Amino acid sequence: MSKPRALVFLAKGFEEIEFVTIVDVLRRANVHVTIVSIEDECGPVAGKTGINVLPDCLAKDISKDDLYDLVSLPGGLPAAEAFASSEIVGEILRCHNDNKKIVAAICASPLAFKSVTYYHYCEIFATEACYSNPYFSTHKINRGKAATIYPALHLRLDGNYKYSSDDVVVADNMVRTTECFGTTFWAIV
Repeated sequence: MSKPRALVFLAKGFEEIEFVTIVDVLRRANVHVTIVSIEDECGPVAGKTGINVLPDCLAKDISKDDLYDLVSLPGGLPAAEAFASSEIVGEILRCHNDNKKIVAAICASPLAFKSVTYYHYCEIFATEACYSNPYFSTHKINRGKAATIYPALHLRLDGNYKYSSDDVVVADNMVRTTECFGTTFWAIV
């Protein structure tokens, strides 16, 4: 039997405690973890407090058809917005979600389930055209389902997800969301 595999994304400004918790717990559970950066070069990626992490590879090197058992996104608002605006992240998330693999997003990273560009465009223009224009298409991960997020960002989920303010961790289908670093562990258990 092959070892379970996880893909953990990195982007500048990621929340270090969320990233390290995910990677550490999974590796202790004998899961093969691949750390993947969405940056342009495979060099160290600086987290929110300046801790640098060296990824294993770049997102562009991951085939969207190479299925992992878990795909995880640590929080940190700059990282979450970078994940949300990344086509590669969107393709990988959609493929894993469509194939019933676990997708976990922590703190601000549930924003990556939809495109930031799409969100701001529709917020400003609020036209029906934005919903059918493929240029503004969302990543559409678990759309319409329950989710949680860092509480100050919950309005950015409205209209796309059923925000749960009562639950610090939400599991709906194979998607796990959690609102902050203190609940990171529970998003992947």
